[in-house]
Amino acid sequence: MILQRTIKPTLTPFELNPDDVLELTLDDGRRWILKLLDASAEVVARGFDRYHDGGHAGGDITVYAFSARVQINGREHTMRREVGSQACFYEPWIIDGVCVWFDAASCAFKEKGGFMEEKDWKGGLFCKPFKLTHWAVQQAGLPICPGPLGDWYPNPSGTLDIRYCYTGEDCWMGPYNGGAAHGGLDINMPKGTVLTAPFDLDDHFLYNSLAAGFNNNRWTGSRRWADGATWEIGACHLIDMLVAEHTPLKRGTGYATTAGTRVGFHEHTHFFWRVFEQGGAYFLDPWILMHAIWAQRRG
Repeated sequence: MILQRTIKPTLTPFELNPDDVLELTLDDGRRWILKLLDASAEVVARGFDRYHDGGHAGGDITVYAFSARVQINGREHTMRREVGSQACFYEPWIIDGVCVWFDAASCAFKEKGGFMEEKDWKGGLFCKPFKLTHWAVQQAGLPICPGPLGDWYPNPSGTLDIRYCYTGEDCWMGPYNGGAAHGGLDINMPKGTVLTAPFDLDDHFLYNSLAAGFNNNRWTGSRRWADGATWEIGACHLIDMLVAEHTPLKRGTGYATTAGTRVGFHEHTHFFWRVFEQGGAYFLDPWILMHAIWAQRRG
């Protein structure tokens, strides 16, 4: 299969099976071509014993990895990602003028011959790609979206530490309970921390709430960009809303207090991000968005 895409103001997510090709037209008319050759996954470290959650699949995995062999403009490259270690907070590859994020591989999951199960599928959050591999690209030098970005939560350092992702494993796809891929990015923070809109939002609301009888306060906000992409961001473990739901939010507006509902061992917020465009719905690692926010702040 050949996917034909053109660089636009927002980053471009896509999925590939072996021998699938992405033909990407850059803003100067050049064609940038990525072909997937194959992908694999492996357990890097075992010994998980931080807790046992009988409500989810589990195991003893602490760190795992997935790799892809690709051809980019005719030259072969191998890209490898670790999950569950500090290395999960990675820089994109920059190859021939394009930033490449290798986001996920389905071969890490049991139903595709691997070793992980989904954790948050009941809540509609899925880590496993439909195809073998899941990617995002943007032309080097361009932001991942037009306009300025702002903090989603207070983080003066602009860095993340895997030790403070719940008990040290709950990055995107991290091995929750030693074997269940975590459908979001958990970041530990004090109860009552204020969340702010990282970019202008067209709409926002609680899609689950304690008041409606659910076990958590779960929020989502959305933005329809001029290039046709819709971004949906979400945050769970909220305490109180600070502004009315179903109203537009300007970047920087504080919309809720967080880290105080059903937080388990550590006060934290669960972040997720999904992109709808060109006939697809793509969950992406919130780290990509966090990284872009802090990189823009640093200039």
